[in-house]
Amino acid sequence: MLIEKQRFRQIWLWVILISINAFMLYGFVQQIIFKIPFGDNPGPDILLIFFCLMMLGLSYLFLNVIVLKTYIDNEKIVVKFPPLVAEEVILIKEIAEAKIVKYKPLKEYGGWGFRSGKKGMAYNISGNLGLSITYKSGKHLLIGIQKPEKYSKFPFIANSLL
Repeated sequence: MLIEKQRFRQIWLWVILISINAFMLYGFVQQIIFKIPFGDNPGPDILLIFFCLMMLGLSYLFLNVIVLKTYIDNEKIVVKFPPLVAEEVILIKEIAEAKIVKYKPLKEYGGWGFRSGKKGMAYNISGNLGLSITYKSGKHLLIGIQKPEKYSKFPFIANSLL
């Protein structure tokens, strides 16, 4: 069985989240601790507390909870991408074609995450490598991967990148 887990670890995401949280923390300290109104038209303290907690919660969600997990064995592929996809089970007998591909996340799917593009659905976290699955029904799914060499042990997955 192959298990691959991916998290959002891009530097640009860290910079954005740290900047927003630092700004919110500064406003919190200024208005709540030092009792100096934050901004020209400050909101109530409870609103500032709410937004600080919301940003900290979203940051935690992005960095710790949203994990793309792919499990593959000779009978099925299981994808978990909480909280977006609880669990999607793809039976090998439902697959017409499975192959490792190099793709353009921004151009083909509009970025990373839980995406819908011209070619179908994509679950990806980072990079430009994916497991492209075409179902016998014609439906298409792309699952982002980081280690294409590990997929070569499955005979139903074509890997032209190696």
